Amino acid sequence: MSYQPLLLNFDEAAQLRESLNTQTLLGKALTRDITQTDEYMASVGIEVPGHGEGGGYEHNRHKQNYIHMDLAGRLFLITQEDKYRNYIVDMLTAYATVYPTLESNVSRDSNPPGKLFHQTLNENMWMLYASCAYSCIYHTLDDAQKQHIEDNLLKQMIDMFVVTYAHDFDIIHNHGLWAVAAVGICGYAINDQASVDKALYGLKLDKVSGGFLAQLDQLFSPDGYYMEGPYYHRFSLRPIYLFAEAIERRQPEIGIYQFNDSVIKTTSYAVMSTAFPDGTLPALND
Repeated sequence: MSYQPLLLNFDEAAQLRESLNTQTLLGKALTRDITQTDEYMASVGIEVPGHGEGGGYEHNRHKQNYIHMDLAGRLFLITQEDKYRNYIVDMLTAYATVYPTLESNVSRDSNPPGKLFHQTLNENMWMLYASCAYSCIYHTLDDAQKQHIEDNLLKQMIDMFVVTYAHDFDIIHNHGLWAVAAVGICGYAINDQASVDKALYGLKLDKVSGGFLAQLDQLFSPDGYYMEGPYYHRFSLRPIYLFAEAIERRQPEIGIYQFNDSVIKTTSYAVMSTAFPDGTLPALND
């Protein structure tokens, strides 16, 4: 099978399967994730709420939906239980059914709104994790299911980020990092290399005015300190790690972990050096 899930391939999932129902640290972590995901699936089911205030019920339901789709994707690969696969299919199908009909949410700040959230930043996060989940079940879907989810949801989200809000996509900023990581990971998940290239090299494809490589070139000092400070440093490492790993698995010839003098490793060490003696990172926002 040529298609592999983005961040956990079939062989890796089989190795993790050996730890199920064991008292090892990994086995206990898997039990925790299974319990959490099963409880969410049973208590909430498939719910696609409308618009709401930032931090309100609707916002948090959309957030919890993508968190548990992401968990369910990995658990499907590891446990091979169809309930996790079916949960993702049903959730993505429900979103794809309503997404084209939704009006934009209302922005409460300078970040433009998405259709689900009042910030496209949150919409980027939703698409990133939903795309990871989609990649875990992609090989089980028929063509009609793929077309519905991709055409009515994932491709429409990409279009919002790279066309409707093109002026924000190439911004060298933590929002820009989430945007390029979301579009790049989604592009890999749906086999859309043109979108991956925009995420990597910017809308102009020049590697300078925007895109992930420009972010890695311009957001850090030579010793790895992140220009927006420790809080956003921590916040930005998540999309950096996830997109970098997807790149390494899909396009290893780019050498993303060696890019810009291995800046991903350098900046990982740099953020740890800002921690207090007890290991706590500064909780500073702005």
